[in-house]
Amino acid sequence: MNTGLFDKNGTPINIGDKTRLVLEDGEVREFDVCFKTVQRTTIKTLRGFYPESVDVSITGIFFCWNGNDLLPCVDADGVSDTEKMEVIQSQELDDRRAIEEIFKDN
Repeated sequence: MNTGLFDKNGTPINIGDKTRLVLEDGEVREFDVCFKTVQRTTIKTLRGFYPESVDVSITGIFFCWNGNDLLPCVDADGVSDTEKMEVIQSQELDDRRAIEEIFKDN
């Protein structure tokens, strides 16, 4: 399933892919791309609304790393983390290869 997002090489990011992000300090993080519903707390509401924060349920594309379900951040220049990532394992490509193997054996 395509996410509509692309990595730094212009490669589509799909649900089930693995991506790698190298942070500014050189730390390397690898993520599983997932579509799921995640419960979040202390999300601020609009100014003047009561209460000032609420618990929410967000369904969408998350980048899963070390037990955390993360949303891409955007830097001061407006560049998303996804545009700095690289797809290192493509679920779509793995699925295509598996189907080719099935038909090759028949």
